[in-house]
Amino acid sequence: MSLFRYSGLSTKVRAMSGKLLTQEDYQQLGSLSSVSEVIAFLKKKPSYAQLLEKEDERSLHRGRAEGLIMQSLFMDFSRLYRFSSLDQRRFLDGFFMRYEISCLNMIIRSIMTQGERLVDTEEYREVFERHSQIPLAQASSADTMESLIAALSGTPYKKVISDVYGSNSRELFDYELALDVFFFDRFWKLIKKDLKEEDQEVIARSVGTYIDALNLTWVYRAKKYYRMSAAEVYALIVPIHYRLTREQVRQMAEAADENELLAVVKNTKYGKYLDGEEQLNLERCMEKMQEAVHSVLLRRKPYSAACLDVYLYRKEREARKIITAMECVRYGLPSDKIREYLA
Repeated sequence: MSLFRYSGLSTKVRAMSGKLLTQEDYQQLGSLSSVSEVIAFLKKKPSYAQLLEKEDERSLHRGRAEGLIMQSLFMDFSRLYRFSSLDQRRFLDGFFMRYEISCLNMIIRSIMTQGERLVDTEEYREVFERHSQIPLAQASSADTMESLIAALSGTPYKKVISDVYGSNSRELFDYELALDVFFFDRFWKLIKKDLKEEDQEVIARSVGTYIDALNLTWVYRAKKYYRMSAAEVYALIVPIHYRLTREQVRQMAEAADENELLAVVKNTKYGKYLDGEEQLNLERCMEKMQEAVHSVLLRRKPYSAACLDVYLYRKEREARKIITAMECVRYGLPSDKIREYLA
């Protein structure tokens, strides 16, 4: 049954995957010295040629450049959506919340810092009109939290942001955490309720692994950079545990420092991803772990929702890496450091 439902979509995904950037491409990106060189390089790549062909890389504004890169991700999402059945679209509808929240985080960050809107959301307008309840033009023009909340009337995000705004703790991180918890709670319920059994297994593993990785990363940062207490750490954790037990989460939250935390992590199911690292970077290890999990899912279940999930994960990672490369060259980082970020 899965083979019948996903054979055409799986073939489509394989064809689109052939256009993703390769490790050699990232090496070349790391050797470039300006944003205009990055854009000129991308113009030669199938995924970006049509989007960028009319743009003058010498005068392209930073925000528009990043918006166009993200538009490539949204265009691929739309291609897959059009090719999908009603069941598969239910999954994609839930998945799109990731993009909504990413956009809201960007808007909130701009409001709270009173800074320049870093990405041109006009590039998102068409896909948001098709797949989102958020009135993007109104939301992106908001210059206060009150006006953003008003713009989100009729969407589930109004309550999430209003609750934080009315609380005693309303830093940028509080908004980001509340939106993340909201997404994972809604998406986890969708997995259990709306997906067919063969899709539930693969998506639960993908999302569950992502939640565990996010919790591990947040706890690590809390211990290493901020020396947070156990009570403060508990407030950061997404309350969904996949392969981390409650006892392991307790031990991590109560660890005295990052070294004690890492000792706990090494005894979890994710400990193997820390092996062989000369200079341990937990965040890099978590990225490596997620790529390994996605590769296994696609290899074992190619005719399932894994083909959608894995492709969108890899395409989003590609977009983020390109934006990282542009930021690095903009600030004049040396090539070896840029390549390290893109590895």
